[in-house]
Amino acid sequence: MSRSLQATRPLAQLARQWAGAALALTLAIGAGLLLAQLLMSPPAGDLRLLAAYLTVSGAATMGAGWIALRLADRAVGLPIRMKAFVGTATGSGVALINIVIVAQLMFVSMSHDFKLLVALIAFSAVVTLFFSLWVAGTIADRLQTVTAGIRSLAGGDYEARIDVAGGDEVARLAADVNLLAGRLQDAEEQRQALDRERSELTAAISHDLRTPLASVQAMIEALDDGVVSDSAEVKRYYATVRREVGRLSRMIDDLFELARMDAGALKLELHPVSLEEVAADVVDAMQAQARQRGVALTLHTEGGLREIALDGARMERVTANLVRNALEHTASGGRIEVTVFQENGSAGLRVADDGEGIEADAMSRIWDRFYRAERSRQRAEGSENGAGLGLAIVRGFVEAHGGMVEAESSPGQGTTFTVKLPAG
Repeated sequence: MSRSLQATRPLAQLARQWAGAALALTLAIGAGLLLAQLLMSPPAGDLRLLAAYLTVSGAATMGAGWIALRLADRAVGLPIRMKAFVGTATGSGVALINIVIVAQLMFVSMSHDFKLLVALIAFSAVVTLFFSLWVAGTIADRLQTVTAGIRSLAGGDYEARIDVAGGDEVARLAADVNLLAGRLQDAEEQRQALDRERSELTAAISHDLRTPLASVQAMIEALDDGVVSDSAEVKRYYATVRREVGRLSRMIDDLFELARMDAGALKLELHPVSLEEVAADVVDAMQAQARQRGVALTLHTEGGLREIALDGARMERVTANLVRNALEHTASGGRIEVTVFQENGSAGLRVADDGEGIEADAMSRIWDRFYRAERSRQRAEGSENGAGLGLAIVRGFVEAHGGMVEAESSPGQGTTFTVKLPAG
């Protein structure tokens, strides 16, 4: 909030308060004059004199009372109960003084009736005084409850809630504090989850970077020291180094993309693209890996396909990650079918394998970063498996396109991933 707004708000509140006080004084004077006219029918001069006195007396009382309360509040910090007491006592005292003065001005007899009137007003003043103290005490107690809740909230107890009944300003304040507490609790839970994820992320990155780096270092040292001299063995070492470097490169690219997603900085370069051509390029590029593993990799199309607005590079990444994931979990002799389809106003991509499948208790976690469905984190020889970021990248890219991705799996019978993208 700007300083000018902070300075203007108290002035506006003060103006409203004084406007309300002027209105109340006007109504009070009008009511007094009306009652005097109806009950006593005084001469016009006396009525004007009464009006003048009530105006001066009321304005002086309000002004002096406001100044006294402000000075006392700044000096000693009056609690609500004391403010109510001072205000009621001041009003009652002014009422008694007004009765005496007006009686003198209007030449009212100071006989038994006047004394009885004073006694009744004094009685009413005492009752009003203690009733105002009771009302102020109720408000003060409820405010103390709100204050205690706010202090608990400030102390980090986000589960505490304030129980204040009613529909007045104090109850609404308590409801707002409870709403704030709920949001802070959600934020704290998210922070804790983020801390856990960051800790797991650090451990996972350390593991997944150290393993290929150690392998690359060992093989380069072996080649450099001449430990490996057989040409076939040297060629195998170079192939392994190339594979591990490729894995490291993909991992770094995935981490970079995830960082951009988290920062909200992921920007798609949308152009009319044929999803069938994207899938065909990926299938052709990965046929060699599929044949090496003894897996049949095929591409099918369904329905009338047309170009849609896509980020071709990132959708190619989505398709490659899904096919690579299927290759990792499909045994030799298995099949992987990539299907491109268009239905109900959406374009889709389906990657289905007949591999090992995913256990039911793991289905909810397959989209988590650095999670692998297999029980062991050890890779098979020649594995192209990454760091468990592939599916997280898939979901992030698909959702950035305004689409959705879902998985279906039965242990021992295979897994199917289905991507649906808006075709409009």
